[in-house]
Amino acid sequence: MAKYEGKCPQCGKTHYSDRKEDTIICDCWLYCPLCGAEMVSYTPDLAADTYGKDGKRDFAIVMVCLQHSPPFYSVQKPVEVVRE
Repeated sequence: MAKYEGKCPQCGKTHYSDRKEDTIICDCWLYCPLCGAEMVSYTPDLAADTYGKDGKRDFAIVMVCLQHSPPFYSVQKPVEVVRE
């Protein structure tokens, strides 16, 4: 059976699939780009609508790595692999 491949636009890792229709999500967003440790989901201390700047209530932080001081806050979301 033919293998289909695609490359993550964020980290460059190549992923393989048995079917062309498969959607592949790279796991690079789960790992800290500074140390490589697996990050944990970020839960804010206050309600999300408390945070904001210039009237905007966009809350972009998704994951946090607690191995650093101060902690590393990631805004990267899951990335779909692009087929070549």
